[in-house]
Amino acid sequence: MVKTCQKCHGYSDNYDEAKLKRCSGCQKVYYCSTSCQKHDWVCHIFDCKPRRPINTADYLALAVYQNLLPEHPQTCEDYGFNRAPTGEEKSKLLGLYIGLVKYREISPKTIHGWRVRGVLVNEIKAAFYKIPERARGGYFPWFLQNEHIVALAGQPLPEKVLHDRNDAMVVCAWRFMGGSERDSVETIRAAIERMPAEEQKCHALYALLLSKWHPSPYLNLWIDFGFASCTSQEEEMALGSAYRRLINLCTFKEFCDAYRGDRLLDLFRSKGVQVDDSRGHLQDLLHAGWRKSVWDLKQSIAQEDSSKVESDMAPSVTVDYGFMNCRNDSERRQLKRVYKAVFDSPDGDPLALHEAAIKGNLHGYLSKVVKGLKNPKFKRLMKNPYPLPDL
Repeated sequence: MVKTCQKCHGYSDNYDEAKLKRCSGCQKVYYCSTSCQKHDWVCHIFDCKPRRPINTADYLALAVYQNLLPEHPQTCEDYGFNRAPTGEEKSKLLGLYIGLVKYREISPKTIHGWRVRGVLVNEIKAAFYKIPERARGGYFPWFLQNEHIVALAGQPLPEKVLHDRNDAMVVCAWRFMGGSERDSVETIRAAIERMPAEEQKCHALYALLLSKWHPSPYLNLWIDFGFASCTSQEEEMALGSAYRRLINLCTFKEFCDAYRGDRLLDLFRSKGVQVDDSRGHLQDLLHAGWRKSVWDLKQSIAQEDSSKVESDMAPSVTVDYGFMNCRNDSERRQLKRVYKAVFDSPDGDPLALHEAAIKGNLHGYLSKVVKGLKNPKFKRLMKNPYPLPDL
């Protein structure tokens, strides 16, 4: 039985061998119908391990075939979704890319090249001008009136635009919670500041979810609401979607009470919303009652992976995971690369890593997951004060 592509759906044992196709990411064989043959299929669409790096055009293509607005932050920045001021215009922009990728059959590889060379707007026009005017659909004329959204993609938004959008998110969440539509932004912000800290966090999560976003590693909400348990952007998007279903089925008070009482997973179950927690990581984050330092470590590594700049580490991370032993920036970077490899590996387990840390066995555990740690330097770097002596 051969797995078929995202467009063909599912699996098939009735296929024409002449139409078998290799994934351009991992080189595994899949079956595609004739209409799919021109696509540059990539591994994340097939849920398999890539041989080439996944770029933001691939995430754009995935959004196209799922018919959903992209939630991958860099994709939204690269292809103009951050600059579309309303949900309606974001949907029109997605419609434009659907026409480009799905119907014009322009590959993610080609679109990525257009963006990198700075010719995305001109090439979009060229692609659509090849179609008879009556067959171009309604999104291309909209694009011609709003091409600045794509032309300025990747450039910082003006401060006022960011401020206005943030206000709009705050107001949207407030009204969704049951707040008065007559309340001004100033009144709403003052009311939020008077809320208990847990309710402020829940409001912030609602503001993101209702704007079709989910917390990024730059926000503590990423850990607070379990997104650190995810192993990929796709898993984070799925968890965000589950939260959106949940908040439409419960009151804000129910949600806050569950969060405050470490019962969010129970609330998901009681409302019939499925979440994947086969590894038990979400359970650990949402029901543990206290936060293990391994999640702070993962957040710090994820922040640097996204921004390419140094991130601050919590003191507990510095002690628990050996960074206090680093003699220079080079050793610090090497140790971070080891932990990044663990979090990226299918064999890496944050809970097992935490267990190894509190037992003083970091090097023993890491050597089983990451290759190349025989150098005695790594044993020195991975020492910590554990296990603590019995009192």
